[in-house]
Amino acid sequence: MQDQLDHELERIDKLPKLGLLWVEYSAYALGVNIAPRKRSSKYCRLTRILVLIVNLSIIYSLVAFIMENYMISFETYVEAVLLTFQLSVGVVKMFHFQNKVESCSQLVFSTETGEVLKSLDLFQLDLPRKKELLSSVSLILLNNWMIIDRQVMFFFKIVCMPVLYYCVRPYFQYIFDCYIKDKDTCEMTLTYPAIVPYLQLGNYEFPSYVIRFFLLQSGPLWCFFAVFGFNSLFVVLTRYESGLIKVLRFLVQNSTSDILVPKDQRVKYLQCCVRLFARISSHHNQIENLFKYIILVQCSVSSILICMLLYKISTVLEVGWVWMGMIMVYFVTIALEITLYNVSAQKVESQSELLFHDWYNCSWYNESKEFKFMIKMMLLFSRRTFVLSVGGFTSLSHKFLVQVFRLSANFFLLLRNMNNK
Repeated sequence: MQDQLDHELERIDKLPKLGLLWVEYSAYALGVNIAPRKRSSKYCRLTRILVLIVNLSIIYSLVAFIMENYMISFETYVEAVLLTFQLSVGVVKMFHFQNKVESCSQLVFSTETGEVLKSLDLFQLDLPRKKELLSSVSLILLNNWMIIDRQVMFFFKIVCMPVLYYCVRPYFQYIFDCYIKDKDTCEMTLTYPAIVPYLQLGNYEFPSYVIRFFLLQSGPLWCFFAVFGFNSLFVVLTRYESGLIKVLRFLVQNSTSDILVPKDQRVKYLQCCVRLFARISSHHNQIENLFKYIILVQCSVSSILICMLLYKISTVLEVGWVWMGMIMVYFVTIALEITLYNVSAQKVESQSELLFHDWYNCSWYNESKEFKFMIKMMLLFSRRTFVLSVGGFTSLSHKFLVQVFRLSANFFLLLRNMNNK
């Protein structure tokens, strides 16, 4: 029957997972191959060099614009500051995940193939209703993958909005200037405020205006790959971990069931549950080590970005409602970005808390001494819930999410008061 469990995991592995597929493509576009079993890493180094050169060029152009307009007003260059932070964080993420690409690819492989659940020896026991047990475990995993796909693709649509705005804005601006306002002379404006350096050689410019234009056009795409790819990877891994804990909870809840587990098989059955708990704990530690410090960077930058967006919204309210739609979409994207980290981590923590109660609430008091001993040990180990830390300072949770928004609001008030003075 163990072969049937492996066969079921292989069947789930072959099912289309749209969310994970887009995560892999986004990371691959930045030169980070997190799924080496599916595609080659031959050109990843060249891709990373190209991405680094382009991103540094765009960041330099944005910084040049900021320095040029530094003495005018903060409203003039706030958009350039936002994009500089986003591109810089994207570069940091690219190097971070490339540095830990082996750990990252191992986690993706384990998540997609169900490696944690293989060779548990659970279905080698003499259980009367193995098929029912297998179908229940399979249903939990399938439903979990459906939730992962929905969440990841929802985030995909949200992140696409500001990217599409920046990509199509110059074209709509050109049409408006040339055909609606009926200007005598009109030209294509740059995608966002930036000063791209160039050489003037007679009547020619190097690089040409077209090259400079499309160089800036690529900026939102690099932001998309970094924001969507690596943040959604966290969602996939943590949501899958919460699904594994759900499977373990289901097994523990039925550990004393007379229908599913005969009394003479319960010790061995519980040993399989303990083995699964150890594997989930190891899986959790790998996720913790992969995201521990990059989450600290992300939360710090997100606080700054939310603060600046609040300031930008306040200035738009004073000037007009023309840009309100774009800024609100940008604000929702950044807010959702930090929210996904905390909500996904909170889901894992909540499931682990429920697991502690499941260990205690099974009818262990009517079982053998060995069974009771294992329950006592698991109560001891499960008392420490699975949490994901922010650089070792605090843990991701709903409470921390509120603190981030509160900190951003305080910075916004400070910035507004300083600017008014």
